[in-house]
Amino acid sequence: MGEQGTQGSAGAGKNRPMPGPGRIGLLDNLRGLTDPRGILTRLVREHGDPFALQSADGPFVFTGHPEAVRAIFTADPDTFAIPMRDKIAPFFGDTSLILTSGARHKQDRKLLTPPFHGARMRAYGNAIAEIAEGAVAKLPRGKPFSMLHTTLGISLEVILRLVFGVESGERRARFRDAAVRLMEATASPIIVLFQVTRRELGGFGPWARFRRASQALDALLYEELGRRRASPEPREDILSLMMSARYDDGSAMTDNELRDQLHLLLFAGHDTTATALAWAFYWLERQPEERVRALAEIDALGPHPEPDALTSLPYLDAICQETLRIHPVAAEVARLLQKPLEIMGYTVPAGTTLSTSILLLHDREELYPQPRRFRPQRFLERKFSPFEHIPFGGGARRCIGAAFALYEMKIVLATLLRSHRFRLVKNAEVRCVRRGLTMGPRGGIPMILE
Repeated sequence: MGEQGTQGSAGAGKNRPMPGPGRIGLLDNLRGLTDPRGILTRLVREHGDPFALQSADGPFVFTGHPEAVRAIFTADPDTFAIPMRDKIAPFFGDTSLILTSGARHKQDRKLLTPPFHGARMRAYGNAIAEIAEGAVAKLPRGKPFSMLHTTLGISLEVILRLVFGVESGERRARFRDAAVRLMEATASPIIVLFQVTRRELGGFGPWARFRRASQALDALLYEELGRRRASPEPREDILSLMMSARYDDGSAMTDNELRDQLHLLLFAGHDTTATALAWAFYWLERQPEERVRALAEIDALGPHPEPDALTSLPYLDAICQETLRIHPVAAEVARLLQKPLEIMGYTVPAGTTLSTSILLLHDREELYPQPRRFRPQRFLERKFSPFEHIPFGGGARRCIGAAFALYEMKIVLATLLRSHRFRLVKNAEVRCVRRGLTMGPRGGIPMILE
């Protein structure tokens, strides 16, 4: 993208309207659903970065400029509210962390963060490796399989065992089936993006299917919460830690609040980590020299490396960071302004949704030369600021599961790379497409286990 966007430099336009296309047509809106990177890149080329436009959901400002990202992520959190809250609430629940703001968000974040960091997180390393090996053991040798389907299975098992803490094989199978049905029902962009399509239609159609799947999983979740409360022995899974956590006034989360947080963890932790893992395996086969270098680093730890040793490997970390840069699972991070904010010399009025485009930021030539090239080495050559590399968002609303996601990603990659050999069915480019709430590889990345 080079040096585009210079017309939005600081101090240049405070007393004039921000440039932009006004309203974009139906065709561009549809292109934004299927190819957000392409349409955003074109609009920045034509209007600069940042740029403004009007949509059916109100005024928007889009940016992938580090200076604008800094202004947004360092602003007082009370500057913002949740954009399009009613549109996304059915998928996460009204009290989930992603939909709260102000004091409520701050206290919930304080309560929910500890299980995803430090020693508590690292206690899960061996279990993650075991889950990954178990999933690959079920794959057919020498026959095509979907890498995305496999990593989705690994990520879901991690959530069920380590987050939800479902120990019984039979109960875990029931949870697994319910979670898969819900995720499949949510994969339709139609009900995610267009509220007008959310009609029961006599029990038929995508919205009715989503409602049934959500209710079925909720029944299992509430049943599990009741079982835990009836037999409160100490446990180390994340749900148990959440149930035992207390706010400053000594109160605990209600069952409805726990339900909402578990829905968020399922959506945020399942699809996102799995998609990043699938892309990593894809690139390590497209560029086998990167796989050889990663394996040499892993093998240097000996035959039985500890999880902490694996997750400390610099090149393995660079591979994960580059995968998340080139293929962020979310296209943007949005904030709704409650009061005016200065961004690169422009005064953006209250009521505007600020869309920080991860795609635009991660494609900037001056930050990432040859941005569409997979090159992990760039993360060893320099350190990127939290306003230049933002796969998990940033500021006061940065994803609380970021450390856990990276930890899981590194354990799974290292475990499977050192013990198995995968190859692509076709060594060809795979397109990134929208998959409901997230983005992922078209076709699931067919591979063969040799």
